[in-house]
Amino acid sequence: MTTVPETFQAGQAPAAPAGALRLADVTAKIQRPRERVPLYLDSETASQIADAEEALKRAREYDELHNEPDTAPKFARYLRELEERAEASKVVFTLQAVQHRKYQRLRAQCPPTEAQIEQAAKMAEARGVDAVEPVFDPDAFAPVLVRHQLIDPVVGSDEEFDAFWEQLNDGQLNQLWSTALTVQLGVTDPGPKSELASEVLASFGLS
Repeated sequence: MTTVPETFQAGQAPAAPAGALRLADVTAKIQRPRERVPLYLDSETASQIADAEEALKRAREYDELHNEPDTAPKFARYLRELEERAEASKVVFTLQAVQHRKYQRLRAQCPPTEAQIEQAAKMAEARGVDAVEPVFDPDAFAPVLVRHQLIDPVVGSDEEFDAFWEQLNDGQLNQLWSTALTVQLGVTDPGPKSELASEVLASFGLS
């Protein structure tokens, strides 16, 4: 038989033990996850780097086999110029997860199209599995979620963001979109303490 304390009244929350952590204090500590996404806006230059690096390797191999003036330095300088141009075009975007209810509202504004639902059903049928209806239209939801998560660079207006989004290529768009989903739906877990840090601190007599 359960014994009910004499001081307990129906409808009242039980008294917290002394020193108990208050939920309000926990709420104040919540920091929604953030992710930084480096985008190289000069895609043409960035795509040339791999070819230039391969050309440099071939030039160095040629120089080692032939008793002629070295050609590798010329290719090395060109590669470095490409790297510097690509780095100069890099912009780091910072995305921060929105509150879960806001995410649900934004998602509800972008329902899947009939074509997307039909396509999902056909793919499921081809694989012999039950169809799962998509929960949103990714083409519509991607810019909406990124727009509301983006905290740096600062967006001046919706029109400004729309103009930016329209200029992205598929790779750049996918970088932002995939990061937006990860930062929103991922589980934040720092994992176990670093063994390397423990070893270094221990070697210096620190803890």
